[in-house]
Amino acid sequence: MRIMEWNLQYGGAQERLPGIIEAVRGHAPDVLVLLEFRPEKIIEVSLSLAALGYPYILNSQPPVRTNGILVASKAPIKATGRGNINNQSHRWMEVCLEGSDLNILTVHVPGASDLVGKMEHWHALSKYARDTIEAQERAVIIGDLNTGMEQDTEGMNFLGREYLSSMLGIGWRDIWREYHQLAKEYSWYSSEGKGMRTDHALASPFIRHPLWAKYSHKEREAGLSDHSVLILEIMHRLNESGSRSSPVFCNEQDKGCSIG
Repeated sequence: MRIMEWNLQYGGAQERLPGIIEAVRGHAPDVLVLLEFRPEKIIEVSLSLAALGYPYILNSQPPVRTNGILVASKAPIKATGRGNINNQSHRWMEVCLEGSDLNILTVHVPGASDLVGKMEHWHALSKYARDTIEAQERAVIIGDLNTGMEQDTEGMNFLGREYLSSMLGIGWRDIWREYHQLAKEYSWYSSEGKGMRTDHALASPFIRHPLWAKYSHKEREAGLSDHSVLILEIMHRLNESGSRSSPVFCNEQDKGCSIG
């Protein structure tokens, strides 16, 4: 299963939309997460994605001319309605494939200019992380967290990294960092040219299938957005019978679903 997350930069200007759709075609995700989606583009974007093979589309219902989240899928999806955000709830949406036990929390944490909103989102994320582990649920968090660890920035301080560190400390996994160790890649650059890795894919400890993540920078370098594309792969695995088990459906026969 491939999940693609991309911050469109203010909804994606009209002249950038063909390139955005072509980038989706090229990466061919099963689930697409678009941040900074603008509701006034819903018809055009939805028709373009449906024609590309993504007939199932949900959005976080942002106010007009306000950044929100759009999730498109090749298979039926539904919103779970879970969340603890009172303000700017359009920056938070949890979805799952119908019948699947894998929850996908899509989130766009506010930046430092909105400190109150930023802290509300991080408090909610911290609670979500604890509650998910307590319930032994399989979940991924994917989006622009507007923070990172010390090694994820070029000379700029992150606000909120103690919350991310706490989540990693209780068992959540930064999938890109797991596979790239000491590497430095940045998904966004400031006006001063300072790089920051703000787009993340985090996985709860109860996902036993192999996971892998990468960034695609060519779209950002081509001017389609100010953010790089993030790709998360949740791969099939062989169960004890030698059959492939689904990364999105957990059952008693799939030993990867066992805890401990």
